[in-house]
Amino acid sequence: MKRLVLFLVLAISVVGCDTTKGFLTPSSTDKTAKAPEPRPAFRAPVVADQVNSDNAKDKAKALNDELDRDLQSAIESRDKDK
Repeated sequence: MKRLVLFLVLAISVVGCDTTKGFLTPSSTDKTAKAPEPRPAFRAPVVADQVNSDNAKDKAKALNDELDRDLQSAIESRDKDK
């Protein structure tokens, strides 16, 4: 019984050391939503006729960017449906 009382006194004193003011008082920071950054303008799609040995790396990067944009728009349209 003596151990139980000492344990309860210790537990209550430790709980008293913890500050809960962060949960009870509102924070002073403004939590308004930030405006989204404007999207870059889309380029024309890459076509096979445009690719040659001189610009292959540039067209590959443009094609990769195009695929990323398509994937991002698919994800955003799915999120709007929720």
